[in-house]
Amino acid sequence: MITPEDAQTVSLGDGRTRRRTDNRARIVASFLDLIRAGNVSPSAQAVAERAQVSSRTVFRCFQDMESLNREIVIALRDEFLPRAVLDLSTTDRRERLARLVQNRASMFEDMTPFRLAAEAHRHQSEVLAGDHAFLVAKERERLETAVNPDRALDSLTAEGLSAVTCFDFWRRLRSDQDLSPAQAASVMLASAFAIFDAGPDAGPVSGDAKT
Repeated sequence: MITPEDAQTVSLGDGRTRRRTDNRARIVASFLDLIRAGNVSPSAQAVAERAQVSSRTVFRCFQDMESLNREIVIALRDEFLPRAVLDLSTTDRRERLARLVQNRASMFEDMTPFRLAAEAHRHQSEVLAGDHAFLVAKERERLETAVNPDRALDSLTAEGLSAVTCFDFWRRLRSDQDLSPAQAASVMLASAFAIFDAGPDAGPVSGDAKT
């Protein structure tokens, strides 16, 4: 039989667990907000101030950077992976390519601060290195699903499209060439179309590989 003292102990334990969970969520959200604002390496103090917790709470909730990186990666995947879904109701391969580029231009622009922050620390983090490999593989997978699900494109065309529709190409257009988002999207699409049109005509996506 549970005594009142036992019930009080359970209640206190549940309260601490809820507070810790809430603090972790606020810390992750604050970390992401700071990166989104341009701080590629937020300090524990900056995160604590934004989350309205103490620096000690930050270190108590996340005893090392890898545990925080893991939570950040989960939060970002939850935010961005659903946005990579395309309307593939057409078998026109060129139209599918256009839809892919349009989707990526919007998504890559919003992802940029997080990808740059991860790049700055990837050499020190197995979590961030693993997430980079995941994102590169996911980009190729989504490109294949959109434009080449039936493997009808020749390999040179497929590899060329992968090169000019990836995040690194977007970053070059935006950062190194200082193009606006609209200009970068236009260049990415023109580059993709040039490669696609120069290759052998693969025809429409076959019906059994439509999606």
